[in-house]
Amino acid sequence: MASKQDTAAQGTPVSGGTASQHTTPPKPSADAEDAAKDKKPGTVSIDQDVEDKDHQLPPHPEPLPPQHPSFIHCMPPKNPAITKNKHSVFLAGSIEMGNAVQWQPHMVKRLHHLPITVCNPRRGHWNTSIIPAKDDMDFKTQVEWELKALDDVTVVCFFFDHNTRSPVTMLELGLLAEKHKVVVCCDKRFWKSGNIHIVCGKYGIPYCETFEGLVGLIMKELKKNDLDVDENGKLLSEPSSAD
Repeated sequence: MASKQDTAAQGTPVSGGTASQHTTPPKPSADAEDAAKDKKPGTVSIDQDVEDKDHQLPPHPEPLPPQHPSFIHCMPPKNPAITKNKHSVFLAGSIEMGNAVQWQPHMVKRLHHLPITVCNPRRGHWNTSIIPAKDDMDFKTQVEWELKALDDVTVVCFFFDHNTRSPVTMLELGLLAEKHKVVVCCDKRFWKSGNIHIVCGKYGIPYCETFEGLVGLIMKELKKNDLDVDENGKLLSEPSSAD
């Protein structure tokens, strides 16, 4: 079983240490498998297994609840299917060209029992010939996909892998700090954790230091937006259809 969920108040850290057990990332989603089939020369996998040497990801609860029929896992370049569900979550956080721990598929598994859309920017493969410049259409498509999804979703969750630098993740947090839909997980071992925690405190952003705590913060934010879930994330009633 997963460790007891952390609880958090806005702008205050959640107590609780780092998970003590190693866990293997879940099987890639159908979207990731499709991306793998389409892999072309000159691309790198960002869905490769990454050793969770510091045990940042806790084991999943057993058994995991089944996937909800309305659950959608959306990755670029597919158009974010946000309007099909009333509630949605963007997985903002460390990728580092595939060197960050596989926290995104781990989170997808923790949310897939809900009638929500999860927007995950960690696409299966990345073409190494893409130039990070506004004139590169592939790069521009990826960035614009992320910006649109960040604007449109109900909740944006940030996870900082403490073994990464994650400059884009910090940029996105700064961009959204004044929005009232952000939750953050940042361990003290992250190289700029002090900056992250101060920003969260200033803008009243709920934050924690463990993945399990982040799951709880997402559930609280969804509940604030009228998704009927209990403190453990169990769906109590189906939401009304999206407008």
